[in-house]
Amino acid sequence: MAGLLSRLKAVFNSVPAAHHAGNDTIEITQPSNFSMASISASFYRSLFGKAEQVDSLSVPQKLILDVVTQDMSQQTRRLKAVPRLPSVIPKLLQSLRNKNSSSKDYVNIINKDPVMTAAVLKLANSVYFNPIIKRITSIEIAVVKLGIDGLRTVLSAAVMQPVIERKSPYFANFGHKLWQHSLSCAVACEIIARQRGLEPYKAYLLGLVHDMGKITLFCELCTQFKINSHQMDKVLPSYATFAPLMETLSPMLSYSIAKDWELPEEICSALHQQVDLSPGDKVGAYAHLLFQANLACEMHFTLKEAPEEDRDILERASQKALSEMALPKNLFKQLDSIEQQITA
Repeated sequence: MAGLLSRLKAVFNSVPAAHHAGNDTIEITQPSNFSMASISASFYRSLFGKAEQVDSLSVPQKLILDVVTQDMSQQTRRLKAVPRLPSVIPKLLQSLRNKNSSSKDYVNIINKDPVMTAAVLKLANSVYFNPIIKRITSIEIAVVKLGIDGLRTVLSAAVMQPVIERKSPYFANFGHKLWQHSLSCAVACEIIARQRGLEPYKAYLLGLVHDMGKITLFCELCTQFKINSHQMDKVLPSYATFAPLMETLSPMLSYSIAKDWELPEEICSALHQQVDLSPGDKVGAYAHLLFQANLACEMHFTLKEAPEEDRDILERASQKALSEMALPKNLFKQLDSIEQQITA
């Protein structure tokens, strides 16, 4: 299996690199009580459940992995697999540069779409976005309560949720779990950005899209396994047929998707710097922010999914890790608040 993954990964080596980080770089360090690899492995186990050995894949299974990887390395096929970037996102990014941007423009966009209206109101009434708990019943009230910055983040989440939270015939909760993680990572990125003087909305969007590679690979694998189910002897795909490939290739695919979507260079560069990231590497401020936010959110997700008897130990270890990374002590509480009402 290791040889297969190495061969498949080589397919992506031809993808043009983003601009390297500037002179102001930050060294990647991992917490003393967790390794990056152990946190990632725990996160994938939480997403998929039981982790089987990956060395026993059948020939048809290996061929499917090969087909999906080849398809995702070709832009024309990748664009067919990846949903188009919601048209609202470029408008929101443009508003960052336009001091005269008006919340009325957003209200008009939202009110034209009943589904979007419902999604925005659901997010706006979450504890994180609406801590006073006075229910918001209209988009106009949401604008007043959230302000233009708050509305920008809520609207982005509302339009990105269906892009990430996709359903599949296998691992029915995967899309929902990944959406929870993506939104948590977006919130964590925004919190850290404010702490460090970076642009909060760009950081938020970075966290929101950072796992597009994961959901795209997952959906494409599901499609191929469904198409070729007659060759699988009724054996359902398992952790071993999803997790290793996703862990290996999703960072580069997320970068490729961001480039296809023509997202801002800071976002594309930060995503590219996540590829083969190791302790000791030096990266830009947004890439470092994403690394820490994602690591913290993977710890938080694993903690929630852990057996009750293990949670106290994991909570203490996670708090130590947050402290070492100079992240807010109450970060997990803020992430818990984002999940109230919006993930039900």
